[in-house]
Amino acid sequence: MIGIEQAAKALGLSERQMYRRISAVRPVRSGHIGKGENNRLLLDGSAIEILRAVEDYRKSGFSVSQSIERIRDSISGKPAGNGPTMSDPWLRALIEEKDQRIAELRERVGDS
Repeated sequence: MIGIEQAAKALGLSERQMYRRISAVRPVRSGHIGKGENNRLLLDGSAIEILRAVEDYRKSGFSVSQSIERIRDSISGKPAGNGPTMSDPWLRALIEEKDQRIAELRERVGDS
C-alpha cells in the first residue's frame, strides 16, 4: 500500500486533488483504502487503478461523478456505454486480479 503523496505523483495529481478523488470514489473503494500510522491514508493497487480509471474517464470528457458511476457499473457488470480508450471489463478483471494477489500476499505473510 502506498500513501497519498506517492499516489498523487503516480497519477499526476496534486495531493488536494487526490483527497477529493478519494472522497468521491467512496462508493467503489470498499476495502481498497486503509489507514496506517497516525491515521495516514494508504491505497492498495486496486484503489490506484480505480483512481486512474476515474482520471481516464475525466480526461475523455466525463465529470468525476459520471466517471465513478461508470466504474461502479463496470464493476457490477452493467454495460457502461462509450467511455475512455480502456475497456470496462479490463478494469474489472484488473481489480479482481489485484484483489486476489493481495489476498495471496496477506496469506503468505500470515503463514510466516
